[in-house]
Amino acid sequence: MSERRFFNSNLIKSRWCSYFYCTAAFLFFIPSYMAIGQNDPSNLDVRIFRQINNAQSSFKSSLLGVTDYSVLPIAVAVPAVMTAYGFAESQDDLFQSGVLTGASEVVSYSVRYVLKVGIKRRRPYDALSNVHASHLDSADPYSFPSGHSTAAFALATMLTFRYPRPEVYVPVFLWAGLVGYGRVYFGLHYPSDVIAGALIGMGSSILVYEYRGEILSLAYKVIGREPPANISAFILPSQNGGVLNFSIRF
Repeated sequence: MSERRFFNSNLIKSRWCSYFYCTAAFLFFIPSYMAIGQNDPSNLDVRIFRQINNAQSSFKSSLLGVTDYSVLPIAVAVPAVMTAYGFAESQDDLFQSGVLTGASEVVSYSVRYVLKVGIKRRRPYDALSNVHASHLDSADPYSFPSGHSTAAFALATMLTFRYPRPEVYVPVFLWAGLVGYGRVYFGLHYPSDVIAGALIGMGSSILVYEYRGEILSLAYKVIGREPPANISAFILPSQNGGVLNFSIRF
């Protein structure tokens, strides 16, 4: 049993390492790609942007408007409520979920901020002509990466780690996907901005989950409680396509 668990744990880590390598490569090469072709109509990023942005409809505007405006309240309220309620009711699982979700949002925000002020890519409605633009009340004038996508995918990924059930990960990733699509639809981001934001959000949650032991120990020290003893195992895909998260507590 121990050998099998060791093998599976290393397998998961190797996959996560591959994910980080791919993400780093994407974030390294995309600024050059953007600088070369941002104003080129034949640029793939611009072509996909045009296809999405030009497909305007009242139904999509209403639906995507709801998901777009929901990001900030949800990204703040979910970890805050989970942490506060879990602390007040001494529900360790809920408290831990809130702490880890909040940590992933902080990490993803930090990475996103550094990239935005470093790359300073102009938003599509500012760089291109004939753009259908709305929801212009953004916090900054820069496009890469998408902050909404970063926050949404960080939340969706961490909730999937904590509650690996279809009734959780299907709706949260659907919501995150609609958020990303909406940022292009409203003329605020290029598709590459959204992809980068999703990768950063997911990667931040993976990183936080890898170091959850240290993060939760610090959280329990802050609130003055002893953490419950536990042995965390590993995450594996199940035969029916779901995710199994093994954890032993005593």
